[in-house]
Amino acid sequence: MADSSPVVRELDIADTVYDITWQTADEGPEITQGERHRTYFYDLDGDIPTLVDTCFQNRVEFLFKGIEEIGVEPERLIITHRHLDHVGAFDEVVERYGLETWVPEEDNVVELDDYGIDIQTKPDHLFGDGEEIGRFETVHVPGHSPGNSVLIDEAAGIAHCADTVSGSDRRGLPPGYLLHPPQATHTNQPPEAAVAAEKNLEKLLEYDFEVAILNHGTPVFENASEKLKRYVNFEANFADEGRSIHANDRKTIDAAELYSRLDEQ
Repeated sequence: MADSSPVVRELDIADTVYDITWQTADEGPEITQGERHRTYFYDLDGDIPTLVDTCFQNRVEFLFKGIEEIGVEPERLIITHRHLDHVGAFDEVVERYGLETWVPEEDNVVELDDYGIDIQTKPDHLFGDGEEIGRFETVHVPGHSPGNSVLIDEAAGIAHCADTVSGSDRRGLPPGYLLHPPQATHTNQPPEAAVAAEKNLEKLLEYDFEVAILNHGTPVFENASEKLKRYVNFEANFADEGRSIHANDRKTIDAAELYSRLDEQ
């Protein structure tokens, strides 16, 4: 694809959801090549047209072209977390569409100067955990960033996970499953944030959803919540009575004890 137009794809799921790929894997500057970058546009029944996240500031014209191709202007912008491919063009999108804005309270875009982001537009709303934004319920899943959030529409069977999990093909595996993103993608976060991010996936197990919308890797369109449960609860899935050699009151079994037990078999 020439570096001049976005790819817009209507997803075959409940109501109308669009994937606007504003940068393919072989486009853009070298530092961002290798992965596709996209924004999602929701035009759901009973709600106003909603854009979830923006894009790199220098790719905003491609996002605008994608929205023009859809033919519906967004009236709401929801930010899932603070990273540049999600918030970089916040000012430009607000200026163009005059939409209402929702931002995680712990990732307030106007307070991120030390992160290298210079956003001037104050959000209309700061949200936390368990709030309703149109058809979506917000779920705070910190780790990938302090305010990282998932948007869930259980009626439509959709969880907009953004970067909270990745498609399995991002790591060279067959698509259709969910993986925790690598620690290297947790920009400006300490290493222990990656541990917290995986642990906090447990919060999503309270919800049922068929589809997991992802920004990196292929989204999961079938049995997404069940696949996530198997991923998060892997020890219970493969251990007798819910235990494994890796779990002894959540601590690693001493090597001598492990070998002693193996010898008893």
